[in-house]
Amino acid sequence: MWHHLIWILVLWLLSGITTANQVPQRASEVALIGTNRTLVCNITSVELTVWMFNNKDQLSQGLTIFTPSQYALDVRNDDTQMALTVITADEDDEGLYSCQDQGNPVMEFILTIEIPPTLKFEFSNSIHSTNGTVDVTFTEETAVQCIARGSKPLVSLRWEVDGRGAVGEVATNNSRDDERITVSTLRYIPNVGDKTLACITGGQQVVLSKKVEAKINVMYAPKCSLLISNETTNEFRLFCRCEANPPPNNYGIYVNDSLQSTEKEVFISSQSPAVVFCNASNIIGADTTDPVELGEFHVGQPISGGIIALIVCVLILLILMIALVIVFLQRRKVKKHQDSHGRTLATCEASKIPLPVGGEQGKIEDMSNPSSVPLIDQSSQKAEPSEQMNKEVTEGKGDPSKESPQKAEPSEQNKENTDDTSDPSKVPLMDPSSQKDVPSEQDKENTEGKGDPSKESSQRDVPSEQDKDILQDMTNPGEGPEIDKEEWKAKHGDGDDDEDV
Repeated sequence: MWHHLIWILVLWLLSGITTANQVPQRASEVALIGTNRTLVCNITSVELTVWMFNNKDQLSQGLTIFTPSQYALDVRNDDTQMALTVITADEDDEGLYSCQDQGNPVMEFILTIEIPPTLKFEFSNSIHSTNGTVDVTFTEETAVQCIARGSKPLVSLRWEVDGRGAVGEVATNNSRDDERITVSTLRYIPNVGDKTLACITGGQQVVLSKKVEAKINVMYAPKCSLLISNETTNEFRLFCRCEANPPPNNYGIYVNDSLQSTEKEVFISSQSPAVVFCNASNIIGADTTDPVELGEFHVGQPISGGIIALIVCVLILLILMIALVIVFLQRRKVKKHQDSHGRTLATCEASKIPLPVGGEQGKIEDMSNPSSVPLIDQSSQKAEPSEQMNKEVTEGKGDPSKESPQKAEPSEQNKENTDDTSDPSKVPLMDPSSQKDVPSEQDKENTEGKGDPSKESSQRDVPSEQDKDILQDMTNPGEGPEIDKEEWKAKHGDGDDDEDV
């Protein structure tokens, strides 16, 4: 039994030695001055946990805090963590904080307090500043200082011009830590377009970068040019145009080395040659243009605004005229096409119109003029005789009193044909074979006109004198003799032959 007690005592002593030699975890914490900072420690017993400051000042025992105005405690994660909060941290709170569990250090925190700096520009006596705007001179080196005071730890400084890294010589002077001053000097030559100059801090963890900015007014001497134009036919306009900051306060326009005007614009006569130039000045400097020789018609002069406006108007009118001509030609082409198409349709429709009958006496009289007679569909004319003709023939056939006079009283032409037939001496002898081979004059004309559609149609549309008489009798039934249907068929056929009516 005593042996067991001795071994337990040895193990307890060894465990105490091991715990005493345990190295605690260490972490670095940074707090912004005037803010709260919380430190969290892993523990095994709440009652036996102790917080120490710089290993000499006990801040708490368990959940009891000894200085509640400066610190606060809370337990987290089912009593496995204890958090110590430093309230409104200042420089006196900077140091080592340790957490002990059952008399053994478990974790240590090194707390650092950061203080932001105050920034400002300092300019030499030669630089003038008004309402935050700094006057600098173009082409002259400018020295500007940026001073950061009161920072903890000391900050770094950098320069920017219009948001870009400044080009120039930078010298930085860091003072001792107890003075907490950082000075940076920038020497650079301003450009005409520079607008802002900025100094920016860096090198702190929880303090955001600070920036001080100043507006730049870059001043430069005038840069002038003399503009010459003809406003009228007998005078020149001289305009002295200058770029400067500040604007020029003195102008001079000279004609033949004599001061013509102290304004920046003047009109002179163009009737005689002259040598002209101008100058201007401000607080930075002055500039004079090169002399220009003027004759009666100055070749190098720019075109005046009136001439330019006239040229533009002429070009616009020319474009409008061209557009109108194009539109007119297009409409004319379309109208011509429509007229041609209309005539084609009229011709096609006219070819299907039957011969005039009844009271259309005017159209029958126009048939004597081949050019005025419309094209006739011959197939329809041959196959379909007019209703008036059929009516009259039918009525004549049914009335014997009308049919017999028609047969008893032949026409004058039939009488002549009968007389010629009764006298054999007047009838020439003809070979039947030659009768078939020798065409008549009408056939010759039809054959010659067959190759030409216009001639063929005109030949086929022109009625003979006898046909005219017959048509005349048809239009006026009471004035002419009755027509025998058999005689009509014997003379004109039954509509199957190819001769035109």
